Amino acid sequence: MQVAYIKKEKCNTAMCNRCVKFCPASRKDQPVIFIGRNKKATVVEELCNGCGKCVKICPEKAIEMVNRPDRKPLDAEIDEKLETIEKTEEVEVTAEETAVKQTAPPKRKETPEEKIASKKARHAERVIRTAISCGLGMAAGIVSYYLAGTPNPVNDSMIEAGLAGVQATPLVGVLVLLVAIVIQKSLFMVLKIDTSKLGKKDWFYQAFMTFATWYLSWTLMLSTSLLSA
Repeated sequence: MQVAYIKKEKCNTAMCNRCVKFCPASRKDQPVIFIGRNKKATVVEELCNGCGKCVKICPEKAIEMVNRPDRKPLDAEIDEKLETIEKTEEVEVTAEETAVKQTAPPKRKETPEEKIASKKARHAERVIRTAISCGLGMAAGIVSYYLAGTPNPVNDSMIEAGLAGVQATPLVGVLVLLVAIVIQKSLFMVLKIDTSKLGKKDWFYQAFMTFATWYLSWTLMLSTSLLSA
C-alpha cells in the first residue's frame, strides 16, 4: 500500500500548513499529518489511507507517495482490531459462564410432601389475610356508627325529606373505612405476612372484603338502633 512521505529538507510549514489543514483522512482527535517539534510536517503512516491529495496541494513539492508492502489499509487494520476485541470478549464471557455453571448449586426439586405443605401454608396465609380484612371492616363499621352521630328520627317529615335514619356526619364513616384499608399492609408486616407477591387483584380483594363487612356492620347497627327507637 502507498502512504505519504514528507521530505523534511523541502518542507516549509511556516509558509502553508496545507497538508495538515486539507488531509481528508484527518480527524479532530486523530490527525494524520501534524507539525513536529522541528517545525516540519510528519505523517502517521498507520492512519494514512494513501489518497495522495497532500501531494497535489503541497506548494514545495515536499510530499511523495511511497510503497509500504507491510502496510495494510486502515479499514483492514480496524477490522483486525475489532475481531481481536470480539474474540477476547467471547473468551471472557465463556470463562464467566463456565465459572457460574461450576459455582451455582443445582436446583433441588420439591418432594410431594413439601409441595403439599407449601400449598397448605399459602392457603392458611390467605385465610389469615381475609380474616384480618373482615375484622378491620367490622371494627370500622362499629366505629363509623358511633362517630357519625345520632341518626335522624323516623317520622313523616323526615321521610318526606328523605333524611329518615340518616346520621349527622356520614362522611366520617367513609374516612374510617379508608383508614382500615390503608393500615392493612402495616398490620401484615407486624404479623410477618409476606406481601411481596401480592398483586393488584389481591389488594383489591382485601379492600373489598373490608368494605363489605364495614357496610354490613354499620347498616346492621343503624337498623337495630332505629328499630329499638
